[in-house]
Amino acid sequence: MKTILKYILLLMLFTNCKAQNNSQKTTIMKTFDIETFNKNKNHLNEYTFVDNDSTVTKQSDDNYEYYETIKPKESFFQSINRYYKNGNIKLEGQIFQHFFQKGIWKEYDEHGNLIKETDYDAPYKFTWEDISKLIKDRKLDMDAYGFEVTRSFGFGTANIGKETEKPFWAITYNKSEEDMLLGVIIIDGVTGKIIKEYDEPYPSEE
Repeated sequence: MKTILKYILLLMLFTNCKAQNNSQKTTIMKTFDIETFNKNKNHLNEYTFVDNDSTVTKQSDDNYEYYETIKPKESFFQSINRYYKNGNIKLEGQIFQHFFQKGIWKEYDEHGNLIKETDYDAPYKFTWEDISKLIKDRKLDMDAYGFEVTRSFGFGTANIGKETEKPFWAITYNKSEEDMLLGVIIIDGVTGKIIKEYDEPYPSEE
């Protein structure tokens, strides 16, 4: 009797361990709901809907792929998803107001296998959260005309006065409506040091 009980306990333990391991390895592949899209798309092959939490999702279709943007309410970031024509995810990542890619972007093959990851935040030791704090401390209006946050390598070298391959942030904000001036702050993407500040006129409208 003891032998049978011991065997049952071992079998239960093995089964539980196996179930836990399988659960850890299970991933849900993101797919595009082609049927729902086709039922709701307009004459431009576009479909926009709003969730209960006011998140806006825009979907579109062309000859090569499906495209999707997801923007939560009151967020400056939106998710970008691209799908193969079979509905499987092709690429996913986040973008800040069309100005820069944020975080880890993932690329997949047509079967949904991850083939590439690119961490766009990695070079920037002075992070987006640090930039957000600077914006808040300076009381800059992110909804005002001309506001932008961009980042790149060798950013603003013409104004800095030297060539460099270091990562930089650039904040552009509405400094004076009366004088039609924008303020620009160039920031070292590693140390957070403010390299230069200057003014520039509103862009001319042609």
